[in-house]
Amino acid sequence: MHTILTIVVAAGSGTRMGTEIPKQFLTVDGEPIVMKTLRRMDEGVARFLTGCSPDVDKTVGNLPNVDNSVHKLALVLPEAYIPYWRELCEKHRFGIPHTVVPGGETRFHSVKNGLGAFPEADIVLVHDGVRPLAGDGVVARVIRTAMALGAAVPVVPVVDSLRRISGGDGHSVAVDRAEFRAVQTPQGFRGDLLREAYSMPYDERFTDDASVVELSGLGAVALTEGSPANIKITTPADLAVAQVLLEG
Repeated sequence: MHTILTIVVAAGSGTRMGTEIPKQFLTVDGEPIVMKTLRRMDEGVARFLTGCSPDVDKTVGNLPNVDNSVHKLALVLPEAYIPYWRELCEKHRFGIPHTVVPGGETRFHSVKNGLGAFPEADIVLVHDGVRPLAGDGVVARVIRTAMALGAAVPVVPVVDSLRRISGGDGHSVAVDRAEFRAVQTPQGFRGDLLREAYSMPYDERFTDDASVVELSGLGAVALTEGSPANIKITTPADLAVAQVLLEG
């Protein structure tokens, strides 16, 4: 039997949104964003395990012990907003089982707190609390690749032209965007590998969970196909786009 743990990280302040409350609690399509994200991950992992989604590759059924796997959800929130979250759950009658964990000083510390809630997990997904549109295919590919190779990150091609700034004089040079990919979540890992990586002291070079694994020297991170629709809501424009996508 596998235990799959999804850590939904929503412990940030969301200053770029310019609102009184953190962006993860803003409403989109009738629910707080983070509530929508929890629902999406609960459904996406369930459909991976049952193979009932047309977006889940048929090879999923060949994975060992998938039929007996269980899924756990951990939600990492700013400690001061945990009572507010409980009020929102009552208001929206949100009944999906999950464990609430207080966040830490940085994302690294928040994820580490989430890992501590379910130390027995075989596969761990770490997902941004403000990405409510991760499709079944994205979720399935990450889990399948993490099971096979240890670490997996969904990515999409970069569509904008890129320039690298060099020095402090404003000089820049064009770079080949074909050499780059934009990283999304959920990022997936074997549980033992991720726990060992997060036993390291904090380093300012940690930008996401994949960078923690890479800098720990525990192995390479495989890339899987992401989705342009799997946006991270950080600005009012993102919120408007997400509303349209969810309505559609």
